[in-house]
Amino acid sequence: MNENELREEYQLSNHQWDIFKDLQAKRNMPDFLSKLSNEEWIWNIAVETFGLSNRPTPSDLRFFQGKAEERLKRLEEGERRYKWLTLKWNKPQMQRLIRQWYCGMLVIDPNLVNGWDGNPIQFVREYYGEDSGYPLPADQSDEWKQDSMDSYVLLARSICLSYPMATSKGIVSVSDMQNFDWNKYDMGTKERNANISSYIPNKLTRMIAFHPDDKMKDFYNDMLPAVRKKYGFVQYESFADMVEGEGDFLPGNLPTFVGGTYTVDILACLQHLFRREPDVLKLLEETYAEMEHAGDLPHPSHMPQ
Repeated sequence: MNENELREEYQLSNHQWDIFKDLQAKRNMPDFLSKLSNEEWIWNIAVETFGLSNRPTPSDLRFFQGKAEERLKRLEEGERRYKWLTLKWNKPQMQRLIRQWYCGMLVIDPNLVNGWDGNPIQFVREYYGEDSGYPLPADQSDEWKQDSMDSYVLLARSICLSYPMATSKGIVSVSDMQNFDWNKYDMGTKERNANISSYIPNKLTRMIAFHPDDKMKDFYNDMLPAVRKKYGFVQYESFADMVEGEGDFLPGNLPTFVGGTYTVDILACLQHLFRREPDVLKLLEETYAEMEHAGDLPHPSHMPQ
């Protein structure tokens, strides 16, 4: 895409565009940034400036431009730590992704977006059954943990490519927690991922959870209201409470695997995710065909086909 197409695709304001051009023209920026495409620049600028008002003060503009500059300068460290620019999808990673999406563990459907700003929504069924491929604690090896990190990075990059509003508006997360397993969940995941979003342009703007257990309720109640607001975190007792509480913030249709009536076409969602990555799309379709032929696609009861 040329610059005009990028500006339109990412719905950048005049002020955001000025920040983009100012930072590209600025001297003494890291040489590493010369490796980035204009679109990769925009991901990092958009994700740091989507809170910029339509009528910013000079102080606002300096603040947000400073944040965008700091993020750009961290990208080289992001590449060193996570291979943000160079990590590639492979068959094992694709098998893992297909299995997880067919269990509803994280699914983005292009037809289901936030009703206010068009944010993409990641729908999550916290599920760790055997068909998910999630190992028991004794089998959560260092290699598995690294693969988990790599999967996160690969998916984040593909989301950036496929969903412009993921960086321009942020991502909304809707999680059904009824199958969460404290005994099986790798509690080190959050610690290992704690700072990753400061290095790669992947940012949740709102986190909605429902069906919490007592431990989750205690955690939520112990959070200061200011902290909940900062991270956009809200918790509901049930699916019905969430629908009522969120109103038209959420789409009218919600997936069956989180309690709604809309049946998601998982393969179509994955094809949409990789539509700008021809080699990855080919890998997806080949891997899917092999798994389907071998009977390896999971079919948990909460995922009607």
